[in-house]
Formats: sequence, C-alpha cells, structure tokens
Amino acid sequence: MKKPQLLRDHITRACPELATNPEKLTVFIERGNVVHTGTPALSFEYRYTLNIVVTDWNGSTDVIVVPVVAWLKRNQPDIFENPERRAKAFRFEVEIIDHATSDIGFEIDLTETVAVQGGTVDGINRLTTRHIGEPVLAGAEPVESLLDLQAEWRIHPLDEG
Repeated sequence: MKKPQLLRDHITRACPELATNPEKLTVFIERGNVVHTGTPALSFEYRYTLNIVVTDWNGSTDVIVVPVVAWLKRNQPDIFENPERRAKAFRFEVEIIDHATSDIGFEIDLTETVAVQGGTVDGINRLTTRHIGEPVLAGAEPVESLLDLQAEWRIHPLDEG
C-alpha cells in the first residue's frame, strides 16, 4: 500500500510543526480487506480505513484538514463526488487535553487498485504489480491548478470575533 506513506509525507510537508516533531504524527491502518472479482486475473483492490493521529496539537485543526482535503481531491477524488462516501469517508475525533492542546484522530476510507501482470519465462512464473492511479473525474477542477501539493504550505486561519 502506498497511500498511507504518501499522505503522511504530504501532511509533514504541509505542517512544519509535525516536520519538526514527527513523534506527534502517527499513521496506521486499523482494518482493511482485499477485494477480488473472482475473474482469472490476479488484480485486486485494497480497501481500508487509514487512521491519522496528531497528539499535543496546539494549532487550528484547519492547518491539518486543508492539506488532507487537497491530497484526497487528487488521490481519492470519489470521496467528494459520491454523496454517500462524502458523508462518511472522512471522520475525526478530538480529545481536548487542556485549554490550548488537543489530540486529533482522523479516519479516512481509502482504496488502492493493484494490477497484477505476469507471464512465464524459462518455466518460472514472473508477476509484477502496479498501483493504478485514481481516474480524473469529469468536470473536476484539477487540484494542480489550485495549488502545488509538493510545495511548502502555510495555512493561516482567521479568527472570527
């Protein structure tokens, strides 16, 4: 699976505090499954819930959520296009530690399609796997036109009131 590390890297680039204190960011998969259609091909899909935990956070949650939404728009766009997935696929919990600090947990339902191709060379089965990128949705504004996912980020929430 590639998406957990890609998202971790993106969050770390986007949140300088997490780059400086990587122990505050934990990424793991609690449960998942492998879906295969039963066809002769060996290709399959990973479906899993990615957990992201940020501990001792003393900033705005916007600083974490905005980069995650941008990453999801590029790497899991069906979350926002499908009304049922949009309502349930990106969840969070917050534990308030004190007046300035909280622990934040995110759960995100992700999928990864893996194409398996093979053949026999000199009587030996040779298989290769390739993770298939997400399709670009019709009419979707490319995320790249809005921002550079590889660039350094600075998010400044405005206080209301």
